Amino acid sequence: MKFIAAAGQFYPRLCDVDANLETMRSLVEEAAGRGAKLVVLPELANTGYEANERFTELAEPATQESRSIRTMGELCRTHDLHIAFGFAERDETVRDVLFNSVALLGPDGAIIGVYRKVHLFADERKWFRPGCDFPVFSTELGRLGIIVCWDVSFPEPARVQALRGADVIVVSSCYEKPHAEDWDLMCAARAIDNVLPVVASNRYGRDNVLDFFGHSRILDPLGRVVDSIDEDRQGVITGEIDTELAIRLREEYYTFFKDRRPDTFGEICRPM
Repeated sequence: MKFIAAAGQFYPRLCDVDANLETMRSLVEEAAGRGAKLVVLPELANTGYEANERFTELAEPATQESRSIRTMGELCRTHDLHIAFGFAERDETVRDVLFNSVALLGPDGAIIGVYRKVHLFADERKWFRPGCDFPVFSTELGRLGIIVCWDVSFPEPARVQALRGADVIVVSSCYEKPHAEDWDLMCAARAIDNVLPVVASNRYGRDNVLDFFGHSRILDPLGRVVDSIDEDRQGVITGEIDTELAIRLREEYYTFFKDRRPDTFGEICRPM
């Protein structure tokens, strides 16, 4: 399967959902104009990262009626594409339970799935509960694994998704300065670890305290850059994803999955 993927990078305005949804719209439309069938947007794209106590009022349930999902869903239908974007998710039954989530929408605008960030970072733990699984979502483009920001710092999430049959790893992020080189390296590592393409969107700009650096990137299955924005600016990157290339690479030389020895990996699962 070959298709064009895109990552949108922008400066979300803190707690200004109207402005952010309009910017997200413009990025999706630009990506659609370049033939993209998958558009990835940053973590907490519609609210900004340091909304803190205001997450309680700004969070939305993962339903078709939710404002941000409805707006992005309309774009999916108009442009016949998939969108993955970060938002603060409110549990449908327990109002005060929030998750740092990414919604994946299909070309019909419907929710394909929602990933809840497992590895919360620093003050996020004050506002969100962690997720507890690394699902893989079936789409007409292939099987997509989604992780969020700090998750990419760990090899296990993407590996679990690869073992579950992921064809592409999607990363939605708010990785902050001064760790741009770390981010670049970890995105590339998750690609070659699993011989899978990576589509990663990271925001830029300052919120209250934290300042973010962008560096959105599309990587091939060996971690090589297909396209990137390595500076603080708004923009869209695109690149061709070839899911069959990863299969060929795994068979021809990068036989990590055939050669792995899980019987020797017990120490990895022991709590420290």
